[in-house]
Amino acid sequence: MQQTAYSLFIATLIFAPMAFGTVETWSYTIMELMICVSAMFLFTFHRQSRVYQVPGLIPLFLVSGMILFQTIPLPASLVQLISPETHQIYQDTIGAISPVHWMPISIYPRSTLMTFLCFSSYVLFYAIAIQFLSNAALLKKTLAILAWFGAVLAIFVIFEFFTKILNNYPLAHEKILFLRESVHAGRSVGPYVNRNHYAGLVEMIFPLVLGLFLVYRPVIARVAFKKQLADFFLQKRIHSHLLYGAAAVLIATSLFVTLSRGGIISLTLSMGMLALFLILKTNQKRVGIFVGIVFVMVFFLTGTDAWYRILARFESTWNEAGEISTSRFVYWADSIEIIKDFPLFGAGAGAFEYIYPKYRTYPGNNLLEHAHNDYLEFLATGGIIIAGLMLFALIFILYKAFQAYRKRREGYAIYVFVSCLAAVLSILLHAFVEFNMQIGANGLYFFFILAVAVSAANTRFRNGLPATYLKQSTVKFYIPLLAAFCLGAGVVYLNFGALLGNFYFSDYRSISLDNNISSKNLHLLHTAAQKAVAADPMNPEYYNILAKISEASEQPDAALHYYKKSLRLAPLNSRYLNDAGDFLSGQGNHIAADQLMRTAISYDHHNPMTYFNYASWLFQENQTEKGLTILQSAMAMDPETTDTCLALMVWFGLNEKQMQEALPDRVQPHLVFADYLDSKGNYEKAEASYMEALDYLSYEDEMKKAFFIKVYRFFVNQKAHDKALHVIQQAIRYIPNDYHLHQIAGNLYEKLGITYRADEEYRKASILKKND
Repeated sequence: MQQTAYSLFIATLIFAPMAFGTVETWSYTIMELMICVSAMFLFTFHRQSRVYQVPGLIPLFLVSGMILFQTIPLPASLVQLISPETHQIYQDTIGAISPVHWMPISIYPRSTLMTFLCFSSYVLFYAIAIQFLSNAALLKKTLAILAWFGAVLAIFVIFEFFTKILNNYPLAHEKILFLRESVHAGRSVGPYVNRNHYAGLVEMIFPLVLGLFLVYRPVIARVAFKKQLADFFLQKRIHSHLLYGAAAVLIATSLFVTLSRGGIISLTLSMGMLALFLILKTNQKRVGIFVGIVFVMVFFLTGTDAWYRILARFESTWNEAGEISTSRFVYWADSIEIIKDFPLFGAGAGAFEYIYPKYRTYPGNNLLEHAHNDYLEFLATGGIIIAGLMLFALIFILYKAFQAYRKRREGYAIYVFVSCLAAVLSILLHAFVEFNMQIGANGLYFFFILAVAVSAANTRFRNGLPATYLKQSTVKFYIPLLAAFCLGAGVVYLNFGALLGNFYFSDYRSISLDNNISSKNLHLLHTAAQKAVAADPMNPEYYNILAKISEASEQPDAALHYYKKSLRLAPLNSRYLNDAGDFLSGQGNHIAADQLMRTAISYDHHNPMTYFNYASWLFQENQTEKGLTILQSAMAMDPETTDTCLALMVWFGLNEKQMQEALPDRVQPHLVFADYLDSKGNYEKAEASYMEALDYLSYEDEMKKAFFIKVYRFFVNQKAHDKALHVIQQAIRYIPNDYHLHQIAGNLYEKLGITYRADEEYRKASILKKND
């Protein structure tokens, strides 16, 4: 039974990274169930003996408990006291339909519950790892397996990198493990979707393998060089030394070829810190030489082409003005605003992607799942309380392990413990610019590293002595056994239920719920949604679909019930807010409808659809001026929406004067409106609008050549070359080093018969093109 438990333990360590980093529900489900089953086998085996105490278990339990607390419905008055912003969110959404007396702290309970299961599984894995690794033989065996797994994975990654840069690359270029399509083109590495997350895994494995390489280094007496060389190769454990050294070189090289800047910096620092820690502990300066040899071998194995790409990646960190060019600063600033509004308990563990749209200042509407900074994300979603408990647990675990480590004299214990410290330091440094802790496999490995640190500091390696310095726990075996069983049941209920719900509904997602839907399709959709909601009752999507089905079936009471359900589970979802608003408007509740649609914009202000839906409703309600103001806000927020906004105005019969008055003080909206006038043959008004558009250049953050080219082409089509030249001259004043603009100017001067100016512009264009 213990062997089965250990086999599942090792299988989990290998499965988690290979399951594409464990970032999807199916892989989380398998990983968490493997941990639970392994724990049940292990603690059943220990029914006749006590388990070892696990350092830091109480604060880790408190973290799990606080995450679960975020999902429990509390009295509204209590939530208003401890999390006012959460209270306001629920009052602005579901509260617009009916009074809210109970609400959770989390703004997306389903994701928070899944995070609770995942974190609790990590804690359970940490606990069983300490039970296994308190046995010296199993500790050595586990680290050996980890080293060879890391080496094999590294060989694949290196092969993948060098085959990708070859000409006539024969394999599937953008596929993960050459099997699965990558959603992030060019960023996948090995089994991971993102190179930074593979780098995070390597940062934790590499120091351990490097530590093993140093553990087995040969001890050579100070004799003649030939004698030293002979002794080196005659040492009994030289094969382990060389093999672990080769594995370390391969693993480090695989990180360098990922081109992950944060990973390269973190790994390099961890190598230096490892050498420093060991020199201070052992007073053996040769350790630094061995680490240096590994680094040199990594340098040469990485290759010239890879180093060229690495340097290019680091150069891309800065823009032409010498400033750091990254969107992370915007994400971090937005995350700080979330922290300010949810200081104590956060917005709900795992709910970052659902709260972020409310605070987003980064342009566009692409989904941002994480803050690209683990510390800010922990504070934003867990608040000071959960983040503080996690920090306390980490410090307590490492402090307890360090206390035991200071007394140790066995080389294996010293090298492995210091390697764990280097691994923890590396991943914590990388956490400032990435979200490795939000990746299932990397979170699991972080807790594994903590378990190895505790075990290395406490496990005895000499025969005839107690197995470990850790004390035996007074807790009976059936308590952790019951905890593992309950956790496994929760995983089956929530995670497996989510997979089952998706299976029931997957074949019907393509059915459109419009006015032309047949009664047969409506019935099929209703049956599938009912099955899905029974399997996955925490998923708000199915309630929203059932609400729209009930609405189409003229069952207003059922529709209202389901809309309430969807908003209780996802109060910040702008689509659900708009759907509920449309329904309430049809029921004559215009005040609630107006509030929900306004709330949808304020909570998802970078989503153009929220503006279109609200403006359309306002036009239908004959609130034309208010609708125009909303569309003006949409065009100011994203000028690319101008075409849709104008089409909406035309659809509702607005005249050209109203359209023009709705345009914001931005260049592109006026250009699009001018295009509209031009398409209708109203050239005089189109010309005025084109020229007016250029009056708003000072309002633009980025000066685009396309602004001028569009106006220039209009005048060229009208044979007004003098006016076209005036526009290009204006463009040159703003963008003086664009050779294409000088070529156009030369061509226009030539058409106007001013040859000497044409030659001058052509000459400037030639010089600029050569310097480009």
